[in-house]
Amino acid sequence: MTSPHNPHNQLERFATRLDWNLLRTFIVIVQSRSISRAAERLYLQQPTVSAALKRLEESVGRRLIDRRPGHFELTPAGQKLYDEALQVYRRVSRLSEVIDEADSDTSGHVRILSISQVSCERYDRLLERFFRQFPRVSLSIEVATTAEVVRAVENSTVTLGICDAEVPALLRKLLLSSEQYAIYCGRRHTLYGQTGLAIEDLRGEAYIGFTSDVLGGDYMGPVTAMRALASIGQQVRGASSNVEEVSRMISAGIGIGALPVHLAQPLLERGELWQLPPYTDLPQADIRLIYNPQSRCNDGERALIEALETEFGQGMAPDSNAARPDNH
Repeated sequence: MTSPHNPHNQLERFATRLDWNLLRTFIVIVQSRSISRAAERLYLQQPTVSAALKRLEESVGRRLIDRRPGHFELTPAGQKLYDEALQVYRRVSRLSEVIDEADSDTSGHVRILSISQVSCERYDRLLERFFRQFPRVSLSIEVATTAEVVRAVENSTVTLGICDAEVPALLRKLLLSSEQYAIYCGRRHTLYGQTGLAIEDLRGEAYIGFTSDVLGGDYMGPVTAMRALASIGQQVRGASSNVEEVSRMISAGIGIGALPVHLAQPLLERGELWQLPPYTDLPQADIRLIYNPQSRCNDGERALIEALETEFGQGMAPDSNAARPDNH
């Protein structure tokens, strides 16, 4: 008869009693660095998320997060659990692909999550060559905000991400291109056609922005930083995660807003948009392709990553520091 105090039995009972959904909730809390923001991401009430954290701490018998007003920090036990929970989540999220690969002759599926309207001819040509060379590799590309792209790559639920921001240090990146942003208004806006304006003249104007482009939010990039420094865009009247819809609202005169210069140029030439200050030293966002080096990759994913490294002449080196990404 096996002793109930046997360490193996204790571990088995712990694994049996543990609610695995609590680990997923814990991951979101850590990544959000806030109970309230985690609740928003999980579409749950804040007390429900707080109770889940308490239940997890009771299950492991350790305090996991040191939370006080203005302070959020993982305890040593919390950091250890987060690292392990992330590995579990990564493996579980890829189970369906692993099963499909076992019964299939294909070389694997590649999933890319990208911000909208990315322009890079060199990248486009690489995809054309790659999928002609590997006809059994399949591909899906979905559009999302920068915040969603970074989180999905962190959690290894996608193969590759394309975003316009600095990324956490644990991810690897490759610079695809750079985009300059300018501020515009539509022809029905009161500022349309006016010259000699200063950026101070934009204060108080209703603003059209990207969904996650929040002053003081989780992600601050060059456009958001410019708004903060110039004290413009405080009143957000419209928002979308899709650049075409942001452009539509600006053209309709609902408010002013920032757009990539190359995308706004045709509308500017047709007279549908009017450029506003600043006219020089425009904020610039770098378009990066990112992936998680800790992800388990299928053959197709590995081949595409190798092709990208070869094409662009360098490995995807880790960021020198973690920064807060911009929001598209």
